[in-house]
Amino acid sequence: MSRIKKQLEICPPVYMCKGTNRENFVSTGHKCGYCKGNGWFWGTEEGSREDVRKPCPVCEGSGELDAVITVDWKPTNK
Repeated sequence: MSRIKKQLEICPPVYMCKGTNRENFVSTGHKCGYCKGNGWFWGTEEGSREDVRKPCPVCEGSGELDAVITVDWKPTNK
């Protein structure tokens, strides 16, 4: 699972509009844990004995994943 290596300081905005107050942060370049960063696995083509590279179903062949962190600001219900 996840563990924090970088810190994100969360501070409420000075001015908030009525409605959705959302912030998005993206942390890029995390090595895919499923394929170990290779982006592919060896497989065989149907009807053939030849080995072929099959893209990782998790990272879609990139070898990396991005983390998207969303912060929704709302009033506290007391």
